[in-house]
Amino acid sequence: MTARDWLRENGYEDIAGRIDVVMTELEARDSKQRRNWWDVLAGGVNGRPLVVSGREFPVLQVAQRRQGKPLTPNAISRNPNEHPPDPRPTRWKR
Repeated sequence: MTARDWLRENGYEDIAGRIDVVMTELEARDSKQRRNWWDVLAGGVNGRPLVVSGREFPVLQVAQRRQGKPLTPNAISRNPNEHPPDPRPTRWKR
Protein backbone atom coordinates (compact mmCIF):
# COMPACT_ATOMS: atom_id res chain seq x y z
CA MET A 1 0.00 0.00 0.00
CA THR A 2 1.37 3.38 -0.97
CA ALA A 3 1.37 6.37 1.35
CA ARG A 4 -1.20 8.08 -0.89
CA ASP A 5 -3.51 5.06 -0.76
CA TRP A 6 -3.26 4.93 3.02
CA LEU A 7 -3.90 8.67 3.33
CA ARG A 8 -7.04 8.46 1.19
CA GLU A 9 -8.39 5.48 3.13
CA ASN A 10 -7.83 7.19 6.48
CA GLY A 11 -9.27 10.67 6.01
CA TYR A 12 -6.25 12.57 4.71
CA GLU A 13 -7.51 13.12 1.15
CA ASP A 14 -6.28 16.71 1.17
CA ILE A 15 -2.70 15.64 1.88
CA ALA A 16 -2.85 12.83 -0.70
CA GLY A 17 -4.05 15.43 -3.22
CA ARG A 18 -1.12 17.69 -2.38
CA ILE A 19 1.24 14.78 -3.02
CA ASP A 20 -0.51 14.10 -6.35
CA VAL A 21 0.06 17.71 -7.43
CA VAL A 22 3.77 17.57 -6.60
CA MET A 23 4.19 14.21 -8.36
CA THR A 24 2.42 15.55 -11.46
CA GLU A 25 4.75 18.56 -11.51
CA LEU A 26 7.81 16.33 -11.17
CA GLU A 27 6.61 14.09 -14.00
CA ALA A 28 5.95 17.15 -16.20
CA ARG A 29 9.58 18.21 -15.67
CA ASP A 30 10.61 14.65 -16.61
CA SER A 31 12.19 14.28 -13.18
CA LYS A 32 13.25 10.78 -12.18
CA GLN A 33 13.41 11.80 -8.52
CA ARG A 34 11.84 9.37 -6.09
CA ARG A 35 10.57 10.36 -2.69
CA ASN A 36 9.59 8.50 0.45
CA TRP A 37 6.43 10.39 1.38
CA TRP A 38 6.37 8.82 4.84
CA ASP A 39 9.69 10.56 5.54
CA VAL A 40 8.26 13.87 4.31
CA LEU A 41 5.13 13.51 6.45
CA ALA A 42 7.19 12.53 9.51
CA GLY A 43 8.84 15.96 9.36
CA GLY A 44 12.38 17.09 9.89
CA VAL A 45 14.38 17.97 12.95
CA ASN A 46 12.14 18.57 15.98
CA GLY A 47 9.05 17.90 13.86
CA ARG A 48 9.69 20.79 11.48
CA PRO A 49 7.39 20.54 8.42
CA LEU A 50 9.24 19.76 5.21
CA VAL A 51 8.87 21.60 1.90
CA VAL A 52 8.80 19.72 -1.41
CA SER A 53 8.58 21.63 -4.69
CA GLY A 54 7.69 24.81 -2.83
CA ARG A 55 4.83 23.18 -0.88
CA GLU A 56 4.91 22.66 2.85
CA PHE A 57 3.61 19.33 4.07
CA PRO A 58 2.06 18.88 7.50
CA VAL A 59 3.63 16.55 10.03
CA LEU A 60 1.54 13.48 10.85
CA GLN A 61 1.78 11.49 14.07
CA VAL A 62 1.18 8.25 12.19
CA ALA A 63 4.14 8.98 9.91
CA GLN A 64 6.37 9.78 12.88
CA ARG A 65 5.42 6.45 14.49
CA ARG A 66 6.01 4.54 11.25
CA GLN A 67 9.42 6.13 10.73
CA GLY A 68 10.47 5.64 14.38
CA LYS A 69 10.67 9.35 15.16
CA PRO A 70 9.56 10.89 18.45
CA LEU A 71 6.07 12.39 18.40
CA THR A 72 6.08 16.18 18.37
CA PRO A 73 3.36 18.58 19.57
CA ASN A 74 2.78 20.00 16.08
CA ALA A 75 2.08 16.58 14.54
CA ILE A 76 -1.56 16.10 13.60
CA SER A 77 -3.75 13.04 13.96
CA ARG A 78 -7.30 12.79 12.70
CA ASN A 79 -7.96 9.43 14.32
CA PRO A 80 -6.33 8.39 17.62
CA ASN A 81 -6.64 4.70 16.65
CA GLU A 82 -4.97 4.91 13.24
CA HIS A 83 -2.17 2.49 12.43
CA PRO A 84 0.31 2.93 9.60
CA PRO A 85 0.94 0.16 7.11
CA ASP A 86 4.06 -1.92 7.60
CA PRO A 87 7.09 -0.76 5.62
CA ARG A 88 7.51 -2.51 2.30
CA PRO A 89 10.65 -4.62 2.03
CA THR A 90 13.41 -3.21 -0.13
CA ARG A 91 16.81 -4.42 -1.17
CA TRP A 92 18.47 -1.60 0.74
CA LYS A 93 19.03 -1.65 4.48
CA ARG A 94 18.42 1.43 6.61
